[in-house]
Amino acid sequence: MQSILARLVEGKGCFQTKMCAHLKVIGLPDLQEFQGLYKQNWPKYCQEYYCLDNFIEFLRKQPHMKHLHMYTLDAKQARHEGLFVIVDRYQLFVGSLNNTNGLVRRALDLLDWSTGLKCSSIPYRHVDALDNIVESKKLNLVFRDGTDLFYMKAEDALQLRVEAPVGFVLKSLSVADAPLVNAEWANRHSGSLFFIERQIRMCVSAGLYREDTNELVAWCIRLQGGYLGALQVRDSYKRRGFGSVVTREISYRLAAQGHDVMALVGHSNKPSSGMFSKLGFQIIDQCLWLRTEPTKGDGTWPEGE
Repeated sequence: MQSILARLVEGKGCFQTKMCAHLKVIGLPDLQEFQGLYKQNWPKYCQEYYCLDNFIEFLRKQPHMKHLHMYTLDAKQARHEGLFVIVDRYQLFVGSLNNTNGLVRRALDLLDWSTGLKCSSIPYRHVDALDNIVESKKLNLVFRDGTDLFYMKAEDALQLRVEAPVGFVLKSLSVADAPLVNAEWANRHSGSLFFIERQIRMCVSAGLYREDTNELVAWCIRLQGGYLGALQVRDSYKRRGFGSVVTREISYRLAAQGHDVMALVGHSNKPSSGMFSKLGFQIIDQCLWLRTEPTKGDGTWPEGE
């Protein structure tokens, strides 16, 4: 009796919201089906749409990706709402058209949180469900940071293309650049070199190189959530507008493929916010980044995986 009452209070019971549903493994066809649902009310669900877009492309290029787990709930309503939970190594992505019926919370509750998860670019409409899980499971946090979602239509991003400054050349990053990109990345950690290598192989990127020495001086990569990331200018080349140059180039490259462009910027990062605003991006939403501590072991990720 007590467990039934608890379910009724928590999620209005199994009868109304199918809170008794369980996680169901999904694959590429499911992601493709779900992605179509997120085209409605554009660009409201652009975070979910482009997150799925990236993982769809990943699976097309590498059908059997190690440490990639994708789920929905085995409830008809969850499928109609495109509910997905993706755990990519240690990163968690979640999406659903509905944030009021308890299904997102149910899906998150069924995950294994013991190794610690980095909840990445979680749309703010799902934050209450995530916070509820953190509280109910008594998870300790490494950080909890809000970000602004900057957005630009593809047709506008096509106008951003810029010529490289004199003495420099713009081109895609190579895997050989990954150690430098990782070393300069503020979010580097055990296992992040493999992540950077994979993103360079799988996603659109832009790098600014010295023409005489081929030295990489500024870069930006599309991260797996679909947004621009790892934007960096080497210290000795800062304050020369190079961050804007690579941002314009990668935005143009994405737009040339028919994609709108997204970037997430921390609320306190005034320089980056100013740059994206100056380029013509607009804030249309917020997303949350949250990292939980492992409840067992040290939670480190092995290099090379």
